[in-house]
Amino acid sequence: MGELQCPRVATVPLPRELVVAKRRVERGPTDRSTGCPQKQSPPYIRRVQYTVLSVAGLKGTMSEFELGLLRQRAREAFEQKVRRGFALWEVPVGFIRTEEGQIEKTPDRQVQQAVISVFRKFQELGSARQVTIWFREEQILVPKTKPGTAGQEVIWGVPSSGRIRQMLKNPCYAGTFAYGKTAVRTRIEEGRARQSSRYRKPQNEWKVLLLGHHPGYISWEEYLENQQRLEANVALYEGEGSGAAKLGAALLSGLLRCGQCGRKLQVVYSGTSGRVPRYVCRGDRGDRESSRCLTVGSLRLDRAVAQSVLAAIQPAGVEAAVKLSESAQLEDDEKRKALELTLERARYEEKRARRQFDAVDPDNRLVASELEARWNGALAQVAEAEARLTDAGKAAEPLSEQQKKELAALSEDLMALWNHPDAPIQLKKRMLRTVLTEIIIDNEADSATHRLRLHWAGGVHTELRVERNKPGQHRHSADRSVIELVSELAKICQDKTIAAILNRLGYKTGQEKTWNASRVAGLRGYHKIASFQTQADWVTQKEAARELQVSDTVVKRLIRERVLPAKQVVKFAPWIIDKKDLLLPAVQQQVEATRRGGHRLPQIVIGQGQLSLE
Repeated sequence: MGELQCPRVATVPLPRELVVAKRRVERGPTDRSTGCPQKQSPPYIRRVQYTVLSVAGLKGTMSEFELGLLRQRAREAFEQKVRRGFALWEVPVGFIRTEEGQIEKTPDRQVQQAVISVFRKFQELGSARQVTIWFREEQILVPKTKPGTAGQEVIWGVPSSGRIRQMLKNPCYAGTFAYGKTAVRTRIEEGRARQSSRYRKPQNEWKVLLLGHHPGYISWEEYLENQQRLEANVALYEGEGSGAAKLGAALLSGLLRCGQCGRKLQVVYSGTSGRVPRYVCRGDRGDRESSRCLTVGSLRLDRAVAQSVLAAIQPAGVEAAVKLSESAQLEDDEKRKALELTLERARYEEKRARRQFDAVDPDNRLVASELEARWNGALAQVAEAEARLTDAGKAAEPLSEQQKKELAALSEDLMALWNHPDAPIQLKKRMLRTVLTEIIIDNEADSATHRLRLHWAGGVHTELRVERNKPGQHRHSADRSVIELVSELAKICQDKTIAAILNRLGYKTGQEKTWNASRVAGLRGYHKIASFQTQADWVTQKEAARELQVSDTVVKRLIRERVLPAKQVVKFAPWIIDKKDLLLPAVQQQVEATRRGGHRLPQIVIGQGQLSLE
C-alpha cells in the first residue's frame, strides 16, 4: 500500500494499482494538477461519470413526466367535476355557493331586487350605457360580491358600465351553468409559441353548457335576446351592428343598407352648427378611382318611413298608450321598492351599531368612542334613506276609465305625438328598430324618387318611394310658390313692395325669417329673375289716379264696382290697369261726375264699356 500526497486534500490510502496507474499518467495541463487524483480522468472514471449523469438525467426526466402526468390527471378530475355541474369558483352576485358546490339564489331580498332591476331596466332602455346612467342619476346602489366569501358577503356601490355589462353577459343569471367560455390565442414568434390575451369563444364552442342548472333571474331566451341586443349596439366603422339609439337627429341610423354594394350606410353631420344629418355609403374607398355609392339627406327619408310605420301601428295605438302608462307606474314602483329595501337595511345596521354600543363598557372610552361614531354614521344613513323615500312620493294611483279614454283619444293621432317637441329621439329610434329590421335604399339613374324596401320584423317586405330633391333644392330653399310669386310681382313693383306683400301673406324665407328688400333681391339674383322695369302700356292704381286727376279712393271704388277693368297678381298686390282702359266711356263718365261733385253715379248697364275681371 502506498500513499499519495496532495496539497489540497487529506492523505488518502490508495490501492497499489491506482498508484502505478497514477505514475504512468501524463502530466495535466497545469502544474497544480500534478499529483492530484481528483483531476485525473481515466477511461473507467469517465464511464462511471457518464453512467451517474445518465441515471440522474433519467430520474429528472421521469420526475418531470410524473409532474406533468399529475397535472393532467388533476385537470381532468377538475373538468369532470365541472361537467357534473359543480361550481369550483366564485359565483356572481345574487347567488351563493353551497358546501356541496351547488349554486343557489341569495336569501337577501335587497340583492335579489337589485339584480332584477338591472335586467328590467335593460329591457326598457335597450342599452347597457343607458342603464348605467339611470342607476347613477337615481343613485340606486348595485351590489358586487366580496372576493373569497363564496357570495356570502356583498359590497354596495354605484355601478359602472363594465359592471352592468358583466352582469348582462353572465349566463349564470339565466339559470345556466357554463364553463370554458374563454380561451387563449397562441401565436408563433421566432420559432417559439407565445400566448396572447384571452378572448370570448362562440357559444357553440363552450366546453360545458347545462341549461336549467339552478334557479335564475331571467330565462335562457331572454339571455339570448340580451346578447343579440348588446352585439347590435356595437357600431363599428364597417360593422353590421346598428349601434345603440343615441341623441343624433338621424332616425334611420343603423337601419339603412346600400342597394348597390350591400354596405351599411353611415351618418355624417354637416351645416354651420354640425346638426344636419345625411346618410352616406362610402363604397370601397380603399380602391383607387372609387367613389361613394350614394349620399342622401335624412329629412324626407325619416319623414316618409315614420309615416309608414305609424300607419302600420295605428290600430295598436290605444293598447300601446295604456301599456306606456303602466310601464311608467311600474318604473316608479320599482324605484320605490329599491329605496324601501335600502331603508330597511340601513335601519338594521343602525340597530346593530346601537347594540354594539350598549354592550361596551362606558369607561372604556377608546372603544366606546369608536362605536359611538359608527352609530352616528348609521343614524345619518337612515335619515338619508328616509329623505329619499319621502322625495319619491307615494305610490301613483292607477289610471281611471276616464283617463284611459282620454289617453286613447290622444293615441289616435300618433303623428302629433311623434312630432311633439318633448318626444325623446332615442324612443323614436327604438320604435323604428322594433318593427323594422332593415331598409334597402337604391337610387335609380335619372329617377325622381328614392326606392326604399322596408324589411319588417314579421318578415313582410314593402316598397316605398320618396321624392328626391331637385338640383338646387334643399331644406333651406324658398318654396316654389314663393319663387313664382316673386317672378310675377317683380314685373309690377319694387323689391320693398314685394317684401311687404310676402310678409302680409305669411310667407317665410327658407331659414324661417321674414322678408325684406335685400332678401328679395338675393332670391331674384339666385333664380335670375329680372328686376322691376317701368312699362308704358299699363299703370298702377296710384298712377291711374294721377292720370285721371282723381283720388285713390275713387279709382279703388271704380275697380271694386268693376267699372274700371284691373287685375291683381295676388291679394295685397298692386292693381294693374291698362292705359287704354282709362279712356273707356264708362270710366270717363264716372270721373266727370266725380269732378262735378256728384255723389250719385249714373246707372251703369252691364255690357256698355264695362269688362269683367274674371
